[in-house]
Amino acid sequence: MTIPRPLLLAAAVLLAARSAAPADDLRFDLPVMASWTASPSNSVTLAWERPEAAPATLSWVSLDAPDAVPFVLDLPPARRHVVPLADLLPATTYAYTVSDATGPVRSGRFRTAPATPDVPFRFVFWTDLQGGLDPDAARTVADAVAARAPDFVTSAGDLSDYRYASDYPAAVDSWRQFFSIASNLLAVSVFEPVTGNHDEPENPDSLWFRMMELPGNERSYVFDVGPIRFIGIDNAEFEVPARVPWLARQLQAAAADPAVRFVIPITHRPPHSWGERGGQGNVREWFCPLFTRYEASLVLSGHAHTYQRTNPIDGVPYLVSGGAGGRLYPVDPSRPEIAFATSCYHFVEFEWKPSENTLFLTARDAAGNPFDTAAFTPFRAVRFSPPFPRRGETCTITYDPSRGPLADEPEIFLHLGRDEFRHVHSTNPMTRQPDGTYTATFTVPTTPKWNLAFCFCTPDKKRWDNNHALNWQILLQPDFPASLPAP
Repeated sequence: MTIPRPLLLAAAVLLAARSAAPADDLRFDLPVMASWTASPSNSVTLAWERPEAAPATLSWVSLDAPDAVPFVLDLPPARRHVVPLADLLPATTYAYTVSDATGPVRSGRFRTAPATPDVPFRFVFWTDLQGGLDPDAARTVADAVAARAPDFVTSAGDLSDYRYASDYPAAVDSWRQFFSIASNLLAVSVFEPVTGNHDEPENPDSLWFRMMELPGNERSYVFDVGPIRFIGIDNAEFEVPARVPWLARQLQAAAADPAVRFVIPITHRPPHSWGERGGQGNVREWFCPLFTRYEASLVLSGHAHTYQRTNPIDGVPYLVSGGAGGRLYPVDPSRPEIAFATSCYHFVEFEWKPSENTLFLTARDAAGNPFDTAAFTPFRAVRFSPPFPRRGETCTITYDPSRGPLADEPEIFLHLGRDEFRHVHSTNPMTRQPDGTYTATFTVPTTPKWNLAFCFCTPDKKRWDNNHALNWQILLQPDFPASLPAP
């Protein structure tokens, strides 16, 4: 099998706007970082820097096809090279080599994401180097991650110490230190991080934006791998409420997409944490109701330099993992919310096994030894169509009661309101389907300002499933109805 020729052409076209040297005179000698800036299943972006501008040669080849022919791309002189590669094959491992006249040859590999849920894969969650960095411990953990060779690594940030460094040279040096520590890891995996407070993402001059090649604004973004939708959310302290509209719409789009079996938000500050660093109140106030209303599968956070896996809180399990190399914090494992907690340098490995329809979690210490395990199977009580209904048009809600308080009820009604149940619209019978789910199709009222609120009940309204007292919601299309009712 050979790689199709359009791959090289697409790479050359996409490269054109990103090969110039940085405008400032800050010089780095950085390893190659592979990231997904577009479709994870058929593209990747490679970026690296040299202290001096020079032409470079990039070659890449599929390792999954014995007869694959390497492609070679000659790059114009630059200190920072950013090379998007398109038209790659899904779930395929590629090897790359970078060479120029200013330093040693650099080589590594990356793997594209599977395009369908029937392909297994592994990824690692690895967070919090800075904040009392122990360089030896951080390097040990990073090398242990590299030894596992996951398909990709994601992180909740604090890669640098840009915000809290003593001065600008120290801030710059913290990024150099990150790349030095993470070089082996970056050479074997795609890296998709979300910002942490030490990275100072609220500062538009933060070097985060120089170092990272990520989707969108490089602070909050979404990417899909197999059956999982990852939603990375920057939660800088004073900007949390401003993230709510974007987050709600991303969660709703995922909830309405039948191809998405797991929804995993990633955000640096944890809403729930116990020990030296407690949960963040404004994240808990603004984000957690959305995680429950849209049935997030698992929420990943760092910030607290501990390991804490919770029991479901309002239906949602939370994981705090901050063991990548920052100073360790004490933790309280006796809390009733905690399923397992400890404090050690560590990372968390996940493996999707489609044959078992299960996402497996294994927490590993700095030597790679497991110390906690868990398993997650996909389940969603509510789906709806269309993803963002219009006022005056039809909408269908599907409800699976099998894991809720109405599991043994033969008749179920949809209790529908508007704008967080400020007004009740109707209570209508649902139709039982052959697979055991219930459906109701209705015309969206023209009166809601912004959402439909709903839950489920028995015909006599004596038993309810109101989703941990938070109900469900569907945001409507942000437009006006064709005609407004008379006042």
